[in-house]
Amino acid sequence: MLNIISENISTGSDIRTRNETSIKCYHAMYDITIPIIVTIDLLFAVFAVFGNVFVLLAVYRFHRLRTVNNIFVVSLAVADLLVGLNVPFYVLFYFDLPQLCSKYTCLLRYWFALYATGCSMLCLIGVAVDRYVAILHPLSYHRIMKPRYATSYIISVWLYMGVISTLPLIGIGETFDSTKECDLYYITSSTYAVTGVASHVLLTLVLTTVLYCIIFRVAWKQTRAVAALEVNSRLNKEARTTWTMALVLGVCLLGFLPYLIVISLRYLDVTYQDNLGIAKRYIVCLYFGKSAANPVIYGWKNKDFREAFKKLLCAEETTMSLP
Repeated sequence: MLNIISENISTGSDIRTRNETSIKCYHAMYDITIPIIVTIDLLFAVFAVFGNVFVLLAVYRFHRLRTVNNIFVVSLAVADLLVGLNVPFYVLFYFDLPQLCSKYTCLLRYWFALYATGCSMLCLIGVAVDRYVAILHPLSYHRIMKPRYATSYIISVWLYMGVISTLPLIGIGETFDSTKECDLYYITSSTYAVTGVASHVLLTLVLTTVLYCIIFRVAWKQTRAVAALEVNSRLNKEARTTWTMALVLGVCLLGFLPYLIVISLRYLDVTYQDNLGIAKRYIVCLYFGKSAANPVIYGWKNKDFREAFKKLLCAEETTMSLP
């Protein structure tokens, strides 16, 4: 009897030993540039969180900001806020922490990024359509671009991207390997990377570029042709809003396209994976910087947001000065 018990104990310990040795984790290599990159990323995260919270508070507090166009702005601000909140979790993977050796922990690192990025991209298409109607069909704008239509589109976008970004978590397009770096290249298949990530960026780039080219061409002709001061004032306001949102689009693409190019190169050429992996760390800073830049653009280019930000800041200063 004692022999049987001892054999069972030894067998169980052998199984545990084999399981422990079979699970191998990737060990992140420390680099002297990592503290610099992490510091930059965290600074962008702070600006992204506070800046986008200010955008949301401004729309909530001031009724004049509750326009159809700003429904899309609110959605963009929420996506950028999600990116900023994800940064501390994202940069943890630059360090060799045993707690991060988990498939779902790694997948969640990119779930936040893919979800927020996809929502931002598709919302930018909604912004472009809104500006297209405002410039080309101004008399029909309030009939076509109703708040409930914009809200329905935003809800559909967030639900749709929720499904797309969750697919790797349920095993679709997931290729996680604990011995590899927690990187999009190693945890998702090329099919998912193309259909779930690249296709949405390219769709946004093509549609918005075409729409904005048409918008600015028509706006230029209208501004030169219309002589009435009242109409010109309206057209100038719509044109300024369009320029602001076009600048947001440009910053978004500038922040994400370099990352998309690096990821594409990793799938096309397996020779320089280490070099591309290092370059990706620097390029990700641009992506986080994009989320921090959008509130600055609103405050710089949009008079209503600029005044709202000033009032919010003055209110906070007054509250802090009270005994």
